[in-house]
Amino acid sequence: MAQIPVRDINIRNSEFLDILNEYKDVLLRREEGDDTPLIAKVIPVVCSDQKAEDWVSDQYLKEIIDQGTGHDGFPRVLKGHSPLKFEGDGGTVRTGKEIMEASGTLNSKLIEFLSCRNNALNACYPPGGFISWHNNANAKGYNIIITYSETGDGWFDYWDTVKKERVRIQDEPGWQAKMTYFGPYEYPDKFVIMQLTPIVIVSQWLLCLLKQINFGKM
Repeated sequence: MAQIPVRDINIRNSEFLDILNEYKDVLLRREEGDDTPLIAKVIPVVCSDQKAEDWVSDQYLKEIIDQGTGHDGFPRVLKGHSPLKFEGDGGTVRTGKEIMEASGTLNSKLIEFLSCRNNALNACYPPGGFISWHNNANAKGYNIIITYSETGDGWFDYWDTVKKERVRIQDEPGWQAKMTYFGPYEYPDKFVIMQLTPIVIVSQWLLCLLKQINFGKM
C-alpha cells in the first residue's frame, strides 16, 4: 500500500495570511473587558455533551480500522461550532449572520487563491473541542488542512500505516497548514488509513479549514 505522508507546511505568503486573518479576526473578536469571542456568543456548540476520550482514543481508532470499508469516511462526532460552511444560497445563515458572511468571503477567496475544488470543512473548536477519528474515504483528493491556534495547545493525530503507529503533529500558535491525499476504497493503492484524523483542543480556540485541491484526475 502506498504511503502518502502528511506534510506540515509553514505559511509565509502575506496575501494568503491576510485572507485568513480577515476571517479569524471576525470569529475570535472580543469586546473590551470580555474574553468570550464572538463565535461563542452567536453559534452554539454541537455535541457539547460528548467527551474526547470516547472518540479520539486508541480503542476507538482500532474500532474504525477494524470496520474496513464499512466505515463511510465521515466523523461521528465533532464537538465545536459547526457547520460554518457557506453554501452560497443563504440557506445556512440561521444565526451569526456576520460570521456566515465572513465564511462566504473566505471560501470564495481561498478557492480562487488555491484553485480548490471545494470547501470540505469549516469549524471552530472551543476549549475541549475535537473531531473523532475518521478516514475521509468519502472525500477523495488532495487536501490542505489550515488551522489557527491561539496557544498551540492542541494537536493533529494520524495513523501511519507503514510504521503502524499513531503520529502527532503538535499545534503551533498562529496559522499552520498540513497537506495530504485522501484516497477512496475503490483505489486501494491510494487509500491511506493514516488519514484518520482527530483534532483535540486542550485549552484554547482553534479554527479549522479543509480545502480540496484540483490537481487533475488520480
